[in-house]
Parts: sequence; C-alpha cells; structure tokens
Amino acid sequence: MINKDVILGKWKEISGEAQKKWGEITENDLEKVKGNMNALVGLVEQKLGVSKEDAQKKVEELLGKIAQHDLKGKAEATAGKVLETANVILDVLKDKMKK
Repeated sequence: MINKDVILGKWKEISGEAQKKWGEITENDLEKVKGNMNALVGLVEQKLGVSKEDAQKKVEELLGKIAQHDLKGKAEATAGKVLETANVILDVLKDKMKK
C-alpha cells in the first residue's frame, strides 16, 4: 500500500480516478475524506453498497493503479536518461575512432 504522504501528494489524481471509476462518489465526498484511506474505504462501502472487504479491495486496486502509473513514469524517465547517456558515449567513441 502507498504511504500516507504519497497519498496526500497524489490526492488530486486519486480522487479524479475514484470519480471516474465510481460515479456515485462526488468531489465533495472525496474532499471530506481527503487522504484518509479508512474513510475512503467507508465511503466506497456506503456509496457502492458493498461489503467492507470489497470496498477495501476496490480502494487497494485504485491505489495500485496510481502506483503503477507513477512507476511507469519513473521507468520511462530513467530509460530516457540511459538512452541519452548511451548516445553521448557513442558520440565519444565515434570521435575517438576518427582520430
């Protein structure tokens, strides 16, 4: 599970995804539970009419999606840096071969 600081930092993204996924949950509802995962689970339970266990699973899936998206972005940024470094090394090698 994502830690509380990350949840608060990504709350806008989390709440946007929650609203898309669960239309029954309003922006006002999400503002009331801001960053409190137990309250979010309770909100999902109440609004969707599911068990606490199902609500917990739904919230965990949502957070997993956010974490996966974040990880994908970091991986893409790292891959870009690796490619830049490889191109610099290749340019240096080409220069040395010309001499």
